[in-house]
Amino acid sequence: MVIDPLFPTCPIRNILSRICVADTLYLIQTLGKRGWASYEELSSYLPEGSLSASLKVLKEDKIVVESRNRYALSNIGRELCPLISMLITWCEKNVSLSIGQSFR
Repeated sequence: MVIDPLFPTCPIRNILSRICVADTLYLIQTLGKRGWASYEELSSYLPEGSLSASLKVLKEDKIVVESRNRYALSNIGRELCPLISMLITWCEKNVSLSIGQSFR
């Protein structure tokens, strides 16, 4: 993992500061469900700027791998995916959504 200079000594805050940014968790979840996907396929789910930034961070941290212009979760990315799903489930169960929004 790349060390975030804001949190060099705290592994939890360091990791969360890298993956808990706009659309990055959604990208991990999307790749977890789809397997391999091209940039074009992923751009139908996320805005280009956000997708580019998220892929850059996830590749640097070895959560996502790229081969032949297609992206997939690495081994550690696949380990992370069920944890993100559990977090989403917990949020849906415990966070009151007044207008019936879904996190997925």
